[in-house]
Amino acid sequence: MLSAPSQLLERNIDLFDEDGWLVINPADAYFTDRLSNLAIDVLHQYFDIYAESVRVIPCTILDSRDILDTQTGIFSEQKVGKHQHFFAPFLTTSRRYRNIVIYLPKAKAHYAMLITMAAALVQKGGCVYVVGENKGGIKSASKLLASIGEVDKVDSARHCSLLKCEVTQSHPDFDIKQFLRYFDININDQEATIASLPGVFSHEELDDGTQLLLEKLPSSLRGSVLDFACGAGIIGCLLKKQLPHLDISYLDVSALALYSTAQTLTENGLTGTLMAANGLHGVDERFNYIVTNPPFHTGIKTDYTVTKRFIADAARLLPPGGDLHMVANRFLPYPGLLGEVFERVQTLAQTTRFTVYQAVKS
Repeated sequence: MLSAPSQLLERNIDLFDEDGWLVINPADAYFTDRLSNLAIDVLHQYFDIYAESVRVIPCTILDSRDILDTQTGIFSEQKVGKHQHFFAPFLTTSRRYRNIVIYLPKAKAHYAMLITMAAALVQKGGCVYVVGENKGGIKSASKLLASIGEVDKVDSARHCSLLKCEVTQSHPDFDIKQFLRYFDININDQEATIASLPGVFSHEELDDGTQLLLEKLPSSLRGSVLDFACGAGIIGCLLKKQLPHLDISYLDVSALALYSTAQTLTENGLTGTLMAANGLHGVDERFNYIVTNPPFHTGIKTDYTVTKRFIADAARLLPPGGDLHMVANRFLPYPGLLGEVFERVQTLAQTTRFTVYQAVKS
């Protein structure tokens, strides 16, 4: 199904009348199907839409050293018809695109980074379009877009708006390192330096829920650990420094998060296996422990279907005696959801905002 921003682009399909487009972070895997006659590139910073678009990759395994060694930023790429799809945190290439369209992200800092990257990739005299929902901040997005050229509003519909900016000057090459931010943390007398990019959960600071989880994790962990929804790699990095014998893997849907995790590991003299996946779909490796501050507990409209699928998949990947340790907003019904799958569920810690759970597979 087309997302609302894609429906607005489809309403303006005549804009796409020639090759040479770059589409950044489409909100669905279907709008680009409408452009099957054009040779275009598509940059995905999120693995779920990338995997759905190329229809062949359930999970991608990466090495933290390889992630930082790449000069182009590309983690994975696939050709589908005339379309080249990239899964990457950023894109640097000598090619300059005639037109670029950006789907507006949630975070303003992330949007600023995408604007800077698009300005470096578009031809002089080319256009950068931005499409997004009105409630997502598209009305104020024109101010930042105006930093690279003159902005016009093309259309509004489906509670969305489409902006156009003609870029009349050349811009310097994009450098991802300009957007990396670093901060130090200390949990249970263990210090670490964390690197993060805009668009990554808890950018530039330690989330209170993650801190509570780290403070309450037992020191008796042995074997393999999956840091699910790893973000900037805070949980896995601290565990590895505290318990060097652990074999830790880091999984996230976001290329920005995986790049941040790789940078965090390097800052702390560590390496690790990184996994790009949509939830735990396509992950077959078994782990003794899964540790997570999961991304699907942010409000009253939580999708419990996604939560239930994650819990069931987590149990599938754990051996008998394996543990799931997770922190969640206190008001959400995780004891019942976990109890539907795991034989033993207990509360390790609780504050006015968060609860840390341990679920054990018998």
